[in-house]
Amino acid sequence: MLFHESIRILATTCGCVAICATVLRLYYRWSRQHLGLDDAWAAFSLLFVFFLIAGAWLRSADDATDEHRITGYYMLETSFTCVIWSARMSILFSIMRIIPYLMTLRRYAYASMVLFLAMWLVMLVQKTYVCQHDSAWKHKQGAQCVLGKSVGAVELSTDITADCILVALPIRLLWDISISESRRKLLITIFSASMITSIVSIIHASFELGPDRDGEGIAAHIEADTSLVICNLAVLVTWAVRAFRHGEDIESGESFTGGGFVFSKQRNTGRSTRLATLRFTQDPPIVLTAMEDTSGKDGEIGELSSQPGSGSVLGSGKQERLPTVSPTLADSTVTSSVSSEKKGRDLGANMRNDGRSSLGSEPQGLLDLS
Repeated sequence: MLFHESIRILATTCGCVAICATVLRLYYRWSRQHLGLDDAWAAFSLLFVFFLIAGAWLRSADDATDEHRITGYYMLETSFTCVIWSARMSILFSIMRIIPYLMTLRRYAYASMVLFLAMWLVMLVQKTYVCQHDSAWKHKQGAQCVLGKSVGAVELSTDITADCILVALPIRLLWDISISESRRKLLITIFSASMITSIVSIIHASFELGPDRDGEGIAAHIEADTSLVICNLAVLVTWAVRAFRHGEDIESGESFTGGGFVFSKQRNTGRSTRLATLRFTQDPPIVLTAMEDTSGKDGEIGELSSQPGSGSVLGSGKQERLPTVSPTLADSTVTSSVSSEKKGRDLGANMRNDGRSSLGSEPQGLLDLS
């Protein structure tokens, strides 16, 4: 079989697998009305998969002119980079969905987002510059730009860095929470699948640094489509678990003794609020609930009130304010009115500095990836 025929089959087959996985993911999220930014990035990556397939067919056509091959190459190279990095952005935003707003780890996730965008832009600019600076390849048979060692080294280093971050963030989040060992291993395995992309990246870089241009093209298609499939893995596995366990989430079905985070968004009379609940195992247990008014103006502070069984509630705008802590008895309907500012300050400081807490068992808890 000729290379032109095999690259069409490979690009179409791998692309269809990635497309099907993404469509299933988007359908599942849409059916549950859980569409988020991670789904938007997955859809963006899906869009470029079509360009990736189209570029492969345009370049490999038997009657393709040099102009068509050059256009097809730029389509392939740009689409490849965009599929890879938008898939990583989707994974990152999936992780951010389950990181509580008050954890320091969330700041690192935002910093990683900026870093990913910067590396994405650097790769696009570097590849475009190399191919435009040395245009001799446009007049050779096959019309394929030789990116060289500089691009290969930068691409490999950015790939490994990004994939390590995508593995480290969820492992740090899952390390100290109170879930069963089997579920912990399952979730870590799902997010650690990003390292598969690193393995394919190393193979692709080896072809990029060598003389085999055909092997480079094959590895690029495999890497791009693998990245998109992996970015959908967490959602699809959650769907499978829910289906086999008749609606049970990955994190549900167990009794937890530790504290936990529960975050939700509520809309009441046109105002958007964000609710955070922390439960610390003490004697008596302490329940800390903070409500942030996300629709308020700068400097606007909401009312401070107390609700039975839920600790104290703090409404605030964009200013940071230490919440008040009220101890509550876990098995009693009587709520103590005693509050401790020092205890609230200590708990708030420990939470921001360490970010460790145990997982609660609410249905929309920390690890609901569906």
